[in-house]
Amino acid sequence: MVTQYNQTVVVDAIVVNDTTAPFLIGEDWMYDVGAKIDFVTSELKYYDGETRIIVPFELGHTGNANPNRSKISTQTRRTLDLPVAAPEGTEGLFIPKLLGKTPELLLTPTMTTVRNGVIRVSIPNIMGSRRRLPKHTAVGTWSPSEQDMDILWNSEELKPSRVTAWLSELSHHKSVDPIEGENELDIEESLNSGERKTLMSLLRNYRGLLEKKSECPPMTTTGVQHHINTGSNPPIRCRQRRYAQSELTVIDEQVDKMLADQVIEECNGPWAFPVVLVKKKDGTIRFCIDYRSLNAVTVKDVYPLPRIDETLDHLPVRGTRYFTTLDLHSGYWQVGVAEVDKDKTAFSTRKGLFRCRRMSFGLANAPGTFQCLMDAVLRGLSWQCCMVYLDDIIIYTKGTFERHIVELTVVLERLANAGLSLKPEKCSFAKQRLEYLGHELTKSGI
Repeated sequence: MVTQYNQTVVVDAIVVNDTTAPFLIGEDWMYDVGAKIDFVTSELKYYDGETRIIVPFELGHTGNANPNRSKISTQTRRTLDLPVAAPEGTEGLFIPKLLGKTPELLLTPTMTTVRNGVIRVSIPNIMGSRRRLPKHTAVGTWSPSEQDMDILWNSEELKPSRVTAWLSELSHHKSVDPIEGENELDIEESLNSGERKTLMSLLRNYRGLLEKKSECPPMTTTGVQHHINTGSNPPIRCRQRRYAQSELTVIDEQVDKMLADQVIEECNGPWAFPVVLVKKKDGTIRFCIDYRSLNAVTVKDVYPLPRIDETLDHLPVRGTRYFTTLDLHSGYWQVGVAEVDKDKTAFSTRKGLFRCRRMSFGLANAPGTFQCLMDAVLRGLSWQCCMVYLDDIIIYTKGTFERHIVELTVVLERLANAGLSLKPEKCSFAKQRLEYLGHELTKSGI
């Protein structure tokens, strides 16, 4: 072989098919010639007589990225420098790991460039308190990017074959069986067979987001909880209301169902609020709890909710070719109530006293808690390729169908990492015309 310094190196070699590297040098040869490996300069060096031979090499390294100990303040995003073994200027893909002890710290897949032996990634803290990232804890893996991956993430002209290959790799260890209720999903009818197949391959990879395991979804794995700050106010106890026999039957059934789904639990405590049954437009009954007395003494959280008019004004509808909307399955129930505040959610029935394990409708600050969670989960994507209003998410793409698939994938990956669940019957995929927040969206505008 000939090095880049035009030095000829003679090595006995065996030609084989399907190698993972273009050329491998064995230890026996290096021992015979007295070769030394210099990882600082990425060079293999030895002497042939009086001639110094230099064989440069690149580190095709896939390794753990370990940060130094770091503190991340509440509701902030911090940039971390992660050391990697790769030549200066090498581009690569950082894939985060779920942080078991600190699930509220959400890292995201990031294309990065090695500078001074480190890569830089951002990490948001979605909790209401400071979190510490343990020293020498692997937060993800980094590997030099392949050309196809660069094109996949960065090019406006994504080729369908590359997206298909990427999805095939994505599903290597996942089931490709049809999703339950797959034929009932709301998918753009004008998609050709190849586009529809690509979309379905993606959704099957994220079947955990779409398939119901029970009527009550699991709680988010981010660790976000709803807090109820009542200051120094004493506990409040409200008397039960009188109900008709038919209403008592409905209350009993709802309580039994919520107990089975672990939405509520039995308790003893000084707080108690009455149950209210509200008839919905379709004639069914909604089980509610009258928290007005509790809300009156709750310190209000000022976390802002998006204004619908501003959201629609800033939504780049004109020229957008594809829209996908995602709706969370019982979004509030995916957020737990802080242990110290569970008693404050208690309600009484003829069967006893119960308190909420999941965030309940009617609680002051509940919308702010949920919006804060969703903003954190989608931070860096919001206003770039998607927008979120409480449990309604919209992904919009002005480019090709393949780019829409990539942007949809990034959003689904964020939701999956946060342990959230979707309600598939309320989702719409790759639509060219749809209704969002009460307005019809098309590529021509609202």
